[in-house]
Amino acid sequence: MWAQQGTTPGTPKLRHTCEQGDGVGPYGWEFHDGLSFGRQHIQDGALRLTTEFVKRPGGQHGGDWSWRVTVEPQASGTSALPLVSLFFYVVTDGKEVLLPEVGAKGQLKFISGHTSELGDFRFTLLPPTSPGDTAPKYGSYNVFW
Repeated sequence: MWAQQGTTPGTPKLRHTCEQGDGVGPYGWEFHDGLSFGRQHIQDGALRLTTEFVKRPGGQHGGDWSWRVTVEPQASGTSALPLVSLFFYVVTDGKEVLLPEVGAKGQLKFISGHTSELGDFRFTLLPPTSPGDTAPKYGSYNVFW
């Protein structure tokens, strides 16, 4: 999910999906094989979001997944980068336990868990990157049981 803040007065519009007629577009897959890799672009006003995933085969359960989200401003003539919030949620289908691991300054480093189908697993969050001298900022995280 994502929201751009400060573009219009009032509450930012929180986007969860891309739907025809909701003002997002164009969007769609640029490359994918339906199984092991893909890249899609989403145009949301003056923002271009790119999501990419790749699967590394191996292990007893099929392998590891990597995923990256990139947000780029598309408006010309703006000197400041927009403030964009990205929201990620991690859930399991059953009553399995997910445990957050918090690092320095309260930043979420990873989430570990266990399911009967996968066994032990870890969802790792790498630090965000940003071009130039503007450092991306971590907000916070919430755990809902």
